Amino acid sequence: MSEHRATEVATTAILLANDTGEFRLPELKERLEISDEIPSDSTLRLVLRQLEESGWLERTHPEGRIWYRGDKLAQFQNAR
Repeated sequence: MSEHRATEVATTAILLANDTGEFRLPELKERLEISDEIPSDSTLRLVLRQLEESGWLERTHPEGRIWYRGDKLAQFQNAR
């Protein structure tokens, strides 16, 4: 079963933030396991911004390049 690339990006970003607490775009690209071509940086940023808007990730500045665990991810961890 193939997984939509945006879903793979979102899942990998959430797991990376959970594992490390913070990450940058190059670290996300290294961790992605997409069989065909890795999405462009602009596509990756689009998915990351959607995760930020929904509370799963956050940045300290709107133009920040480091992504951190968001409130939803922290709540999810605390509920476990």
